[in-house]
Amino acid sequence: MEYSIPYLALIVFFSILAWWSNDTKNEKIRKRLTWLALGVFLFFFGFRGFCFYDWAEYYRVFMTWKWWELPKTEISDWQYEPGFMILMLTCKSLSSNYFFFSFVCAAINLVLLARFLSRYVENTPLALIIYLAMGGLVMSTDLMRNSIAIMLFLNALPYLEARRPIPYFLICGLAFLFHSTSLIFIPFYFLLHRKWGRWVFLIVFLIGNVVYLMRIPMLMEIVSFASSIIDPSLKQKIDAYMEMAPGVGFQISIGYLERLFTGILVLIYYNKLHVVRKNADIFINALLIYFTLFFFLSEFRVLSVRFSYLFAFGYWVIWLDLIKCFAVQNNRRLFVCFLFIYSMLKIYQSTNNIIYRYDNVIFSTESYNLRRITFDVYSETIK
Repeated sequence: MEYSIPYLALIVFFSILAWWSNDTKNEKIRKRLTWLALGVFLFFFGFRGFCFYDWAEYYRVFMTWKWWELPKTEISDWQYEPGFMILMLTCKSLSSNYFFFSFVCAAINLVLLARFLSRYVENTPLALIIYLAMGGLVMSTDLMRNSIAIMLFLNALPYLEARRPIPYFLICGLAFLFHSTSLIFIPFYFLLHRKWGRWVFLIVFLIGNVVYLMRIPMLMEIVSFASSIIDPSLKQKIDAYMEMAPGVGFQISIGYLERLFTGILVLIYYNKLHVVRKNADIFINALLIYFTLFFFLSEFRVLSVRFSYLFAFGYWVIWLDLIKCFAVQNNRRLFVCFLFIYSMLKIYQSTNNIIYRYDNVIFSTESYNLRRITFDVYSETIK
């Protein structure tokens, strides 16, 4: 419990700001509350110490690589994507302190996230709670490369809406310089804005649940079949891996029940969501893709989680829009209570061990060597 306290306190603080922002009619106060929320967010994550997992690898690369090594090394041999490497070494040329680089990445992410939220949501503090609960906590700590790529993509959505392919593809190309998974966003220019209809959502959602609950290893079967055509010996290796791999899939967890609940609500209020938001299809489709990736890739936990993060932004908008869909005021309050309680549970579950112990460099933080000892002892047993 003690390791989760700073993160839970942040959620409570944002909840107070969200309630105040919703309660006031004064636009100036709302703007100040938004700026306060963003400022606290930047302070919390921008000045974080060695928290979570990926800092161990990023710190090593940051301290090892030098500017003069880039021209002498093939791009394919660079540690990370070109955009991220250039950003990292630019920060290092300004300061050799790793925490400066970490702050710059957090600031870039927040600026891009704030631009996205200012366009699509009214209550930024509440949106930040949902963001942190639904993928944002990991994006703001571990996924330093991927998070910048995702935030860039989110700022390409207005061009997707306006059907302006050139700026959309240019931004996706820029995102690709930070993380190669951004390539997945390119074909969605032709798909994400379409109104597929409630029946398509229902069919895909039902099939996904069946695959998940019945533990059907769809991806493994497809890979195994393809490998049998290409190379029979490769098929034998994949089949051997399938036998050794621990079963993943059927698990009636709080997370699964939440996805089931959210999917049902979207189906019930499908038409009303389009009344609330003109471009609702983008976020409904993103949510459906999130569900699809989670259900169909459940046999590979890392793939399922990492790829579903790419479309978690559907939650950040749809959950707020669902509040407006309830005609009865008490139902709105109950749903907001659900969002708060679930977010607290989600954050608690995600941070309740020593690897996530929060440090702030403004006050004090453990040295790299001390934190690395803790990381090496506990990381494999927890992850």
